[in-house]
Amino acid sequence: MADDKSKTKQDRKLVSSEEPYEVAAFARKYGLPPSEAQTIIKRYGPSRKKLDAYMAARG
Repeated sequence: MADDKSKTKQDRKLVSSEEPYEVAAFARKYGLPPSEAQTIIKRYGPSRKKLDAYMAARG
C-alpha cells in the first residue's frame, strides 16, 4: 500500500523563521496575553525576526 502524501500533517512547532507570527503563537511563546501580543504585532509587524529581537531587547 502506497503512502498518501496528501494526508500528511504539519508539525506547527516547526515553522520557518521567514513565516510571520500569528497572534496566538507569539502570545504562547512569550507568555503574553493575546491582547498584548496583538498590540505588539500591530506596532512592529508580524516579522518573526523583528518580534524576536524586540522581545529580546525588552528583557
